[in-house]
Amino acid sequence: TGLTAGVVQSKIKRGMSSAAVLEALGNPNIVATDSKGREVWTYDRMSRQVRYSESSGGVWLILGAYNGSSGASSSTQSTLTVIVKFNDEGLVRDVAYHSSRF
Repeated sequence: TGLTAGVVQSKIKRGMSSAAVLEALGNPNIVATDSKGREVWTYDRMSRQVRYSESSGGVWLILGAYNGSSGASSSTQSTLTVIVKFNDEGLVRDVAYHSSRF
């Protein structure tokens, strides 16, 4: 399973251990500490979807046939940033996420 906002909402709860977060989300991109020395994990994911549509047409010539095809592609990129904050005991105290699509 990939990292999505739905996965974060359904699987990450306050009071979870860091091991449970690792199992649910995998390794974070950044591990840092806040001003009180508590761990803060940041997950940054980007995905890209490419759609390709094709149209083809044929033109009959006197000397033979010509078949041509043309197409168009469009792409969408999505980003998801998840920040998991732990308390002094290493349990989740807060989780926040932001997703965008462009």
